[in-house]
Amino acid sequence: MAVILPNFEITNGKYNIVHQPLFQTPLFEIHIDDIDNRELEKTIYKLRDKSESGYSKINLTHLSILKDNLKDILYNLPLEPRIESLDDMCMWGNISPKGSHMGVHNHSDCDLAGVYYVKVPKGDCGNIGFHDNRPVLFGNSLIVQRYVGSSIVQRFPVEGNMYLFPSSLSHNVGVNNVDEDRISISFNLRVS
Repeated sequence: MAVILPNFEITNGKYNIVHQPLFQTPLFEIHIDDIDNRELEKTIYKLRDKSESGYSKINLTHLSILKDNLKDILYNLPLEPRIESLDDMCMWGNISPKGSHMGVHNHSDCDLAGVYYVKVPKGDCGNIGFHDNRPVLFGNSLIVQRYVGSSIVQRFPVEGNMYLFPSSLSHNVGVNNVDEDRISISFNLRVS
């Protein structure tokens, strides 16, 4: 699967330079308007309250709330060859109260991972940080400063936004520093 990125050609009369971006890591940000997040929030709380443990990570694989949207989104991603089918999906809801966070991790045994934000309280409720998975790069300040800017790229949660990324991309979630819960849905996808 390849993300199609254009080469950049620079000609100044003396040199013809072709800039070819290699080893790109796609991160797709998708905003979805047609999901009732308040109803989804109620459903996630109800499922948590029904569970014996009261655990804040709730299995949502049986719900089809994102599945139809994901099939269409996957087909329209700028990848070659195009994704034709969603073969398997594991989905869970996360209720993240004040003080909660998630350390650096990735999602093995799937193709793509993602998160959809159901409820995002105002304030510093925990950003998602994507980590450059190329450890050899960290000794090369020329590339890190000019291409990456940092070994971690932060994205701010926005209600109704989804991030979709390769499952191997390491990421973390910062501390929720507000009094309200942040609610998200995480998922793992196998595609073909």
